Amino acid sequence: TTGDPWVPWQREAQVKFHVLLTSYELITIDQAALGSIRWACLVVDEAHRLKNNQSKFFRVLNGYKIEHKLLLTGTPLQNNLEELFHLLNFLTPER
Repeated sequence: TTGDPWVPWQREAQVKFHVLLTSYELITIDQAALGSIRWACLVVDEAHRLKNNQSKFFRVLNGYKIEHKLLLTGTPLQNNLEELFHLLNFLTPER
């Protein structure tokens, strides 16, 4: 295969839950276990933490197999177009 995360015959982790609520730290620490799951949806609160594509958190989440992404933030972009670009790039990296 080409390594496409949406190919159904590739091995994926079997989970017994529908929702996982976790912290930024555990997403990074449990990268091996959580990265093996095909996620239907990811909701990121405090999305401003993803504003830099060089950050460890951005790179970890970018490696996950996620079908839909939703970013939540109460922090304005503060006239920083680069931050906006990084958030949009996380949502749709193929564009």
